[in-house]
This record gives sequence, structure tokens and C-alpha cells, in this order.
Amino acid sequence: MVKQLPCVPMGCSACCRETTMPLTISEAKRLSRRTGMTVETFTWEHNGVLTLLNDETTRACVFLLTASSDPSAEGMCSVYEVRPEGCRKYPIVLNPKDEAILDDGCPHRSQFPQPNDDDAIALLNLEERLMRK
Repeated sequence: MVKQLPCVPMGCSACCRETTMPLTISEAKRLSRRTGMTVETFTWEHNGVLTLLNDETTRACVFLLTASSDPSAEGMCSVYEVRPEGCRKYPIVLNPKDEAILDDGCPHRSQFPQPNDDDAIALLNLEERLMRK
């Protein structure tokens, strides 16, 4: 059973705005195959990590279907079914102590279950995969 995220029916795309979403090499290749775009056209390197680009006009992820730069504007992910693991985990993030928390930047965080130790382990494993080249 697929869990319904509160952001999807509300058209919320706040997490896709001015994002610095990291990608593993395999995620970037999968997105490239799915979209027909070269990896270089939708990524940049941020602190040694492959990262999704933001559109210059909308300041949103290049895969967000939106015409607005308003952070509260609706938008839809054009690669939702193959979105990166970081997108799938959000709004769960790691704090400086490597504890899983709900990101303060998510306007609907109160509608998500509290993260647990398994969430922290999953994000730490993702972080380790991101650093591999």
C-alpha cells in the first residue's frame, strides 16, 4: 500500500524550491535514462556531491513543473516515480547530531509521523553513498 503524502494533494512544492538535493551517481543515471537529458544538464557539484539544479527562472528543481518562483506556488514533480531517495525521505533530515528529525522548512511537517532510528540509519547510509565517486 502506498502512503499518501500530505503535500501531494495540496499541491505543495516548498521542498522543491531553492533545493540542494543530493544525488547518487546511480540516481543521476536513472533520471538521465528516464528523461533523456544528460546528467550535466540537471546536476551540479556542491561540496563534492552531485546535486540537482534549480531552474534559473523559478528557482525550483529543474524537474518541478511550475511557472512560478513563488515558494508557495503549486508544482508537480515530473520524475516523481523515479525521484531521488532524499526526495523520498523528505521531510526527514539529519540534525548536526545525526539524529533524524522533521525539517522545519516543511510547511506540513506536523502531518508526518515522527522519524525513528531506522530513518536516521537510512539517511546515514544515503550520506555515505553520496560521498562515493
